[in-house]
Order: sequence, then C-alpha cells, then structure tokens
Amino acid sequence: MAILPFLLICAAIGLLAGTLAGLLGVGGGIVMVPAFTRFLGMDIRMAIGTSMAIIVLTSIVAGSKHYLLGHVDLKIVAVVAGLSMIGAYVGAALTAQIPVRSLKMIFAVFILIIGADMFAKAWREAPTAPEASQANEPGDHPGPR
Repeated sequence: MAILPFLLICAAIGLLAGTLAGLLGVGGGIVMVPAFTRFLGMDIRMAIGTSMAIIVLTSIVAGSKHYLLGHVDLKIVAVVAGLSMIGAYVGAALTAQIPVRSLKMIFAVFILIIGADMFAKAWREAPTAPEASQANEPGDHPGPR
C-alpha cells in the first residue's frame, strides 16, 4: 500500500477510535481490530496487539479527562485494575494458542452478544431528558471522586 493512503487510513482509524474511546469508553478492540484487519490487511493477532498498545495511550488521555470531570470511581479502579491486568496478560498469551479463525469468531460473537444486550436494555429504558448533573463540563463538578 502506498504511504499516503496508509497514513489516511491510519488517521481515520485513530480519530474514530479516539473519539469513541472518549465518548463511550470503547475504541480499541471494537474499532481498531476490525479496521486494522479490513483496511490494512493485518493479521488479527497483530491487530489485537497493535490496538492494545494504542489503547494504553488513549486510555491515559481519556481517563485523565474523565477523572477531571469526576467520572472515575477510584474504589472500583483500585479493585478491578490489578485483576484486569492479570487477565489481559493471560488473554494476550492465549492469542498465540487460539487459531486465527477461532479468534475472529470469538471476537465477533462477543461484540454481537454485548451489543444486543446493551441495545435491549436501552430499548426498555424510558426516554428521559438529560439531567444537568449528567452533562458535566469543566468546573461544573466539585472535583474528582
């Protein structure tokens, strides 16, 4: 692939993934892995590893902003982070053991199940107007939680 199309595709993937990471807390696996495999022809294992490396940087930026907005529960971070890192290490090691086709299928089924569950729960919720406390802007909140 020529350098300009490559850079444009990477820029589009990065902008979309970063925006979704900040907005919804997603972006790495959900956006980058399929985009890397589809548009850059990357092997899924390479796409997973590359997206994880990018997520480190994206998470620092988005997590910092959410912390400043008071949207981070530090008690949960303290409890979940360590075990999450252990699980991430084990999961990364498992990618070398699972056939590529199976990895793709596991990824797709996981996204479908989570997406369907989230959609069903949102569908059952009564529509409400956004509350002022939900639309925190810098300075609107007394500080990080």
